[in-house]
Parts: sequence; C-alpha cells; structure tokens
Amino acid sequence: MSVTQQTIGRIARELFEAKRDVRTVPYVSPRLPERDLDAAYAISAEFAALRERELGVRRVGRKVGLTNPLVQQRVGIDEPDYGVIHDDMVHASGTRLPLSRYNRLLIEAEVAFVLRSDILEATREAVEAAIDYVTPAFEVVDFRYGGPVGQIVDTIADNAGCSGVVLGEERHPYGEVDLTTVEMVITGGGTEITRGVGSNVLEDPVNAVIWLAGTAIRTGEPLRAGEVLLSGSIGYIEPWPADVECVATITGLGRVVATADSKG
Repeated sequence: MSVTQQTIGRIARELFEAKRDVRTVPYVSPRLPERDLDAAYAISAEFAALRERELGVRRVGRKVGLTNPLVQQRVGIDEPDYGVIHDDMVHASGTRLPLSRYNRLLIEAEVAFVLRSDILEATREAVEAAIDYVTPAFEVVDFRYGGPVGQIVDTIADNAGCSGVVLGEERHPYGEVDLTTVEMVITGGGTEITRGVGSNVLEDPVNAVIWLAGTAIRTGEPLRAGEVLLSGSIGYIEPWPADVECVATITGLGRVVATADSKG
C-alpha cells in the first residue's frame, strides 16, 4: 500500500502535539508499509515543518543516529537514521533539563561537529574542509511512544528521537585529535553510566558526517555553514538519572555537563 499525504500529515500532527503536550501516541509502524523509510522521513519532515511554522523555531543543525553497532544490536536496527536540530533544542554545558518536558529522557554522548562552510559534495575531503571545530555533546533523547522503539520507521518519524543537544564549552579544530581513538565516559553523580571509544561510530565519527552529507544532498537539503551536527552515540543510550550532575568526558575534547531536574 502507498501512504497518502493526508496520512503523513495526520501522523506528523500527532507527533507534534504529543511533543508539545508531553504525552505519548501509538507507534507509527503499524500504520505504514513495512520498513517504508521514505514515508517515515516524510512524516519527520512534516513534524519539523510544523514546529517551524507554529512555534517559529528554525533549523540550526542535524543529527545522525544508530551509528554505533552496540546501539543497533540493542534496538534491532542495522542502519543509521537522521533528524533535525532546532534552535530551541540547543543548550549550553551546565544546563538543567526540566523532566516535566519529556516523556522518558535518555542520555548519550557523542562528538559534535560545527561547519564553517556548506557541504555540497559528500566526499571525505569536502567534509573535512567544511568543519570548523568539534566539541563534546550530550544528545537529549526522548520519544513520543510509551514503550521501547524497535522499528526504524518509528524512530525516524519521531525526529530520530532527538529532543535536544547540550554542547561542551571547549572547541577543538578538526584534526587536532584522532577521533577514532578518543575514549568517552558518562557519569551520573560520580557513578559510571556508559563508556565507549570513537571507533564505535562507523569506525570514525567523521564517517557519520559524510553519510549525513550524502543523504542531505540526495534529499535536496545540503548541510549548511554554521550547522551543528551530532555524529552518534559513542556508548550505549541509557536512562537519564534525575537530580544528579551528569558529566561526559571525551579524551582530548573536554567534557559536557547537564542535570535532569525532576522539580522543573
């Protein structure tokens, strides 16, 4: 069966209102043909467009997800996905995230890339030349569903689970640090939550940006100067513990800090 524009619009509206009202909706997958990625991305695009039209937000970046085979195995998915980052989703290190704004907050840490120029060719050379700097980041992960996400169309339709990003304070020129060998550790209140190495992310985090650049060009939305790009989780995605300071440290890049606030 084919998916009508009316269905795409209706599901996107459901997701938009669920995010706005902090509630859950039924999974998207039973309403789409099996693994219909085009329909899922069409829903995600309309979801983003609704936020831009009705809330006045603007796109400032994009994220790649499911780049880590450890994460892929856990959720039963075997390929990356992507979503958008709006300006109201970007937070500085040290922020407090009110848990009342999320359904079920999850934490992951990754390398964020910021561009100095547009990427119009999906080659390693073109991508590396366009990178301004890298910094450690948390992705703020939250879904509009009441349970675990096991089908890729569900995560894609819901903006690939991206509900925000917390950026570290340190900025490092690309190439200063070998991103394949960096070690990442997340702690919450001093207790280790997860760890990993940079090579977990498609063997090199920049490969995630190359993949994203190619996908963005094919869809007619190339990556632009100034965009923040999340390359994918270095470790596992875990529940975000409440009311303790969470710190992600990435060797050579510094750290990023945030707290999930149950009183907010």
